[in-house]
Amino acid sequence: MKVSRFALAAVLGAMTFRSAEPGTDGSAPAADAAPVAAPVAAPVAVAKVVANGVTRPADGTKTGRVWAIADELSKAAGKPIPRKDVMDKGSAEGINTATIATQYGKWRVFNGLKGVQTTEPKPPKAPKAAKGAAAPADAPQVEAPAGAAPAAS
Repeated sequence: MKVSRFALAAVLGAMTFRSAEPGTDGSAPAADAAPVAAPVAAPVAVAKVVANGVTRPADGTKTGRVWAIADELSKAAGKPIPRKDVMDKGSAEGINTATIATQYGKWRVFNGLKGVQTTEPKPPKAPKAAKGAAAPADAPQVEAPAGAAPAAS
């Protein structure tokens, strides 16, 4: 007769075995027996907040603290806070600067701030002159040292 291993496991799992240890054969437990721990309840699932493809970290974690700092400072300022301010406060609290930088970037994406400048933009640089172009009229003239051969063009 062929018995599947699943059926056998179900039968064996349902059976109780007697042990040679006192108190485990159905009689009263021994006086020095350790108390049996109550079964542990399954962890409660925490709802995750996701926005713009980024999940907000849990409160009470270092990454969550970076987000809390960014939220607090932004709320106080009334606008998105610059990265430098979050870096300063997070570093003062002992959070790794790489963690702060990474989480600040994720916080910005989460809040839809990607690509928004938080500081004044720098003015554009003046264009460079093309090579071989004539020097402007107001540029100082450089004289060749005495006895030097004229430059070949």
